Amino acid sequence: MDELRSIVRAHRKRYPLLEPVDLAKLIYQNEFGNGHFIQDEAASLARLKQEVSQLRSSGSQLFEPIGNGLDRLHLGALGDTLPLETVHRFFVVTAAVPRGSVRGFEQKLEVLRELCPDDSLDSFLAGYQQAGYPLISHSTRYKEEYAPSYRVVRSDFALYYPIFKAVEELLRQTERITVAIDGPSGSGKSSLGQRLHDVYGCPVIAMDHFFLRPEQRTEKRLEAPGGNIDHERFQAEVLEKLRGGRPFSYRVYDCQRDELTRTHTISPHQLTVVEGCYSHHPAFVGDHDLRVFLKVSPNLQRSRLLQRNGPAMLKRFLQEWIPLEERYFAAFDIPGHSQIVLDTGANGWDGPKGVS
Repeated sequence: MDELRSIVRAHRKRYPLLEPVDLAKLIYQNEFGNGHFIQDEAASLARLKQEVSQLRSSGSQLFEPIGNGLDRLHLGALGDTLPLETVHRFFVVTAAVPRGSVRGFEQKLEVLRELCPDDSLDSFLAGYQQAGYPLISHSTRYKEEYAPSYRVVRSDFALYYPIFKAVEELLRQTERITVAIDGPSGSGKSSLGQRLHDVYGCPVIAMDHFFLRPEQRTEKRLEAPGGNIDHERFQAEVLEKLRGGRPFSYRVYDCQRDELTRTHTISPHQLTVVEGCYSHHPAFVGDHDLRVFLKVSPNLQRSRLLQRNGPAMLKRFLQEWIPLEERYFAAFDIPGHSQIVLDTGANGWDGPKGVS
């Protein structure tokens, strides 16, 4: 609950005219997120556009943490950096995942009582509980003083905001783009790829599908930095086909079975994402429109890999795969040749489970 305490203190300092209902709303959003599913996306987008059309730009921060992996995205600070359709997808993706419980909410209300001992808060919360904890609006005073206009979204949209902004800028300039996400194991490459897919519905191609087959693993090949990826097959089966703008299929290498096991079909889209270590290999240097490199500290990397893969696999990562990655990064200065370098452990963000 330490995070929640910090959030409540920060909001009380930033919004000194908070009333009990505003504090309860903060706790409600922290526990339940949006608090409701979006039944009609078209109507929801129309409401967003109408709301923004009546706003004046504000100097408030764009993303404001409310804890529990969520932020308020303040519409007045948005400007023209992202299309409203993209912002709305942030909201829809966040709302699609149920979260929270009454028990968890009530435990957090006790923290609120501890931090804000006040008879008016106790009285409000007693009536709120009796009503069954419905969705609530900000107080009149809060609306008049602070003019709140925001959407509750996942915190990783705040983390990845520079990437979404760069993608949108590129899409304004050209019809079709490719984004390549590189970085060490456990830095969140798959998670970022999934988030881009969630928002744009774009195909995501994993470099894991292009590791060398056993018969290709010669001593000479493995001595070369980045040599453990089949960049020749990736070039022939993916990059050359992407240029054609038509559906295509590529063969998928299964690391468990050490063989090509199936095919994966890619349909043309305005955005294609290639995610995985070695995706910035010099052999592909002219084929990606945006190169993103994700960083992670060694301690956080080990923690994530242990949680995801267990102790036995962590040992293999540390002894085999991570040294190969680091040699590749250093040999070709991969971070230095990336347009965006992002630390996925910044500001204490530990990422969702299963990051890779």
